Amino acid sequence: MSADVTPCESGARPKRRVRAGLLAPTLVHPFVMAMRAIELHSINRWEASFLREEVGGYFTHGIECTPGATVLDVGANIGVFSAAVYERLDGDVRIYAFEPMPPLHATLERNAREFFNGRLTALPYGLASRDDELDFSYIPAATIFSSSSRDQGNIEDERRRVTASVVEGIRQGGLGPVLRRVPARVLTPLIGRKLRVLRHLETHRVKVRPLSSVLDEQGIDHIDLLKVDVEGAELEVLRGIEERHWPLVRQAVVEVEGWQQNRDTVCEVFLTHGFKVSTEQNSVQRAGDIGMVFAVRP
Repeated sequence: MSADVTPCESGARPKRRVRAGLLAPTLVHPFVMAMRAIELHSINRWEASFLREEVGGYFTHGIECTPGATVLDVGANIGVFSAAVYERLDGDVRIYAFEPMPPLHATLERNAREFFNGRLTALPYGLASRDDELDFSYIPAATIFSSSSRDQGNIEDERRRVTASVVEGIRQGGLGPVLRRVPARVLTPLIGRKLRVLRHLETHRVKVRPLSSVLDEQGIDHIDLLKVDVEGAELEVLRGIEERHWPLVRQAVVEVEGWQQNRDTVCEVFLTHGFKVSTEQNSVQRAGDIGMVFAVRP
């Protein structure tokens, strides 16, 4: 699976696996998923496995964490990224995890109580450019696609985009050599039918806040790593950081949706604030019009 890396400064990012759980029967009741040292409670077991596999891709292009770090996990879901950081640093870390969807936050908070030894604060709201309340679409069978930017009006377009990404992943060998040989024209309708689960949305009215308000409230005086994975609201999150707080941010990793439209704007935000910026997009991400931005202070 090829990847476009700009600039190529620290090796290729590990391949993303296909979100293969969508091809299995829907599982919507809570599970406990074994995840190395930590067994996180989850809503869909396949999602926990998928998220765990992709975590390593955040720690490339000069991104690193050292003991004593303060990490912000924006778009935390059930806390898989937080768990990976906690394990990497043997628990010597302070994590603030943001998850506005009530079912996901309840699971995140449970994980925080049981597995993080007081090192993770689970915050029950999202981040945006200003204080507000928004309607978020929650997808029980595929919670990782829940977003304020998805609704019944655009979910079919989203289903086609995700279908293209999954098909490309299969064609790159994400589900083994046999399926890799199946033509895209055959895979596309099959995957599209499986992804009809995306149509089953629940709407939740949730609170969003600017990050600067949270930094003041929580007394956060430095951010060693800002991780953002918010399904299309990346610029809103970044616009919620006031100029006085940008010097507190040492590193950031942002998964950007609408890559062609938003990549340059996200990069410019970091360049303007003195970061060295790298971008990366593999073929699966390209099919789904997403990519990664890595920002490190020189």
